[in-house]
Amino acid sequence: MRQFMEERRRISAEHGVSRLGCLPTLIQLPIWLSLYHLLADVAGGASIGAMTPELVASLGAATLLGVPLAERGYLGGGATHLAVVAGMAATAAALSYVTQKYLVAPNTSIEGLPEAMARVQHLMPALSALGLIVAGGVVPLALLTYWVCNSAWTMGQSAVISHWFPTPGTPAANRNH
Repeated sequence: MRQFMEERRRISAEHGVSRLGCLPTLIQLPIWLSLYHLLADVAGGASIGAMTPELVASLGAATLLGVPLAERGYLGGGATHLAVVAGMAATAAALSYVTQKYLVAPNTSIEGLPEAMARVQHLMPALSALGLIVAGGVVPLALLTYWVCNSAWTMGQSAVISHWFPTPGTPAANRNH
């Protein structure tokens, strides 16, 4: 086991892989979960922390193309409701897919990764998009709106990084030189 860990550290250092691994993402997870629970609880009518009853009532009255931001799921509110929720979920999924497939993947070095991990890297854009479409059926429209805005911002950020700060040795770096 010690030899394995030493070899792993050596390979990570050789390829410039952060020793933190996925820790930065894991640190963000409680924030994402808190945001989800805040939006879900407020969409359900509960006032929490700085979300006073007046602000909760304001969210309850807010709509996107006539569909209340507090509404959940694909069904139950007619054709407009279905179109808005499905459209928002599809938009978030498409933005996420394009970002991962065409901006993040070409800027990620998979050289030296085990074949199984490389296959997972190729599947991630589709799996992420599918996850957003499935989740769109159970989360409040307010959260879908956040996901669309966040996905658009992430796409722009990834485009800047891929174009001006590509990872050396990746297809993105080779494309820019």
